[in-house]
Amino acid sequence: MKDWFPLASYEFYAFLTTGMVALAAYDRVFMGSALAHEQHWTIVSGVFWAVVAYLVGQIIAMPSAALLEHVVARRILRPPSEIVLGIHPPRRRERWLAALSGAREYQPLPVPNQTRIMGKLATGLNVASTAMDGEAAFVAAFPHARGVADTATRLDNFINQYGMCRNVSMAAIIATAMLAYASWQTHDRMTVTLMIGAAVLAIGLFLRFIKFYAAYTREVFRTYDKVVS
Repeated sequence: MKDWFPLASYEFYAFLTTGMVALAAYDRVFMGSALAHEQHWTIVSGVFWAVVAYLVGQIIAMPSAALLEHVVARRILRPPSEIVLGIHPPRRRERWLAALSGAREYQPLPVPNQTRIMGKLATGLNVASTAMDGEAAFVAAFPHARGVADTATRLDNFINQYGMCRNVSMAAIIATAMLAYASWQTHDRMTVTLMIGAAVLAIGLFLRFIKFYAAYTREVFRTYDKVVS
């Protein structure tokens, strides 16, 4: 973001956009589209609702991280570090997600790279390669990767992308639930259409979240392999 812009890039992408999605659904369901149909916006009212959207985005970020990242992406699915390093092979669900999202990042590194990285990590952590934990491997590799300027820039870009995709996906899930309730109550065709659109947005951005989340992890190990002898 430009220096004069009041929000950092991550705040704009991951919070403000998220809040706007949820607020738009709330406006449709509970406010009769009052905001969407407002024709006389003022600077004060525009800033007020932008702040409301930002705060809503901050709140949604909590269940987004807890559910989509720590439960779905790390427990229901295998963590990217375990996939990338070949600690555990991808199951059908991980292969399907990789195929649907077009994410080669969510696939194992070539075996020679895996072996070399695991050997370095095992030496540094004083554990056997066969006993390596994905989280411990990531924690050990991260400072080395973050210390490289080009990699640090790429990691910042990846976290902006996966944070936005994760949070907006969560907001779209909430929007889908609100619009589903309204559709059940009113049987309004437009509301049904918006519900379907919100569901597609939730699924699509979850797939993008997985792609950038895995890319973040892959970049850490790729750089670690490059800088650690």
